[in-house]
Amino acid sequence: METRAHVRLRVGAEMNHGMNGNVLPPHRIWSAKSAQSREFPPSTNLFLQGNPPREVFYVERGMVKLIRLSENGQESAIGLQSQGALLGAASVIVQKPYPVSATTVTSCALSRIPADIFLSLAKTDEHFCWYLHEVHSLEVHQQASQLAALRYLSARQRFERLLLQFLSSTPDHERQTSMKIRLPLRHWEIAQLIGVRPEHLSRVLQQIKQEGVLHEEDGCIVISDVRKLRRQDDCD
Repeated sequence: METRAHVRLRVGAEMNHGMNGNVLPPHRIWSAKSAQSREFPPSTNLFLQGNPPREVFYVERGMVKLIRLSENGQESAIGLQSQGALLGAASVIVQKPYPVSATTVTSCALSRIPADIFLSLAKTDEHFCWYLHEVHSLEVHQQASQLAALRYLSARQRFERLLLQFLSSTPDHERQTSMKIRLPLRHWEIAQLIGVRPEHLSRVLQQIKQEGVLHEEDGCIVISDVRKLRRQDDCD
C-alpha cells in the first residue's frame, strides 16, 4: 500500500513528466494515474455541504451534480461537473467548509487526493500551481457564460445546451446521429439548472417533441438528430 509520501512523490513526478515530456495535454495533467482512481456508482455522496475539506476529486469520467441545501432544508441543484473538473479544490485551498454537496449522477471514474498532499503540491510544484490557475480560470469563465445564458438565452436554448453537456460525456465510439440518453436528474432539478419553473420546462419539452427533435421512450430521451442541437448551439 502506498504511503502519503509515495503518493506525493508520484503525483509530482508524473505531472512534471506530463509538462516537460509533452506526454499529457494541459487539461489532462491530473489523470487517474496521478492519484488513486476508483469507480463510483450513481448517487454516491463525495462530500457534504458544511463538512471540513479533507480531499479533492478529479473527474476522469462521468458526471457529478452540485447541490446547495438552504437553511429551511430545501435542495437546489446549482451545477453539473464532468470530465476534467476538480471538486473541492477551492475549499481545500482556503481551508473553509464545502459550500455545496457533490453527488455522482452517473457511474464515475474519480481520482482522489488528500488535502495535505494537494496543498503541498500547490505550494511547491510550479506546474501543478499553473494547472490550478487554468482550472479555476476555466470555472470562472464557465460561470460567467452560464450567467449570460440565463439572461440572453431562451429556456429552450438552455435546455438544449444541457442535453449537449450530457452528450459530451458519452464516449466517442458511442456517439451517433440519433442518440438515446437517460437523464439522471429529476424534472425539478433540470428546471433549476436552466433557471425555470418545472411547469415551464414541461412546456418547452412539449414544443420540442412536437417539432420532432426528440421524443421520450422507456423513460429515456431520444434525440432524432444530434446535429440539430449542435447547429442551434453554434448559432446562439
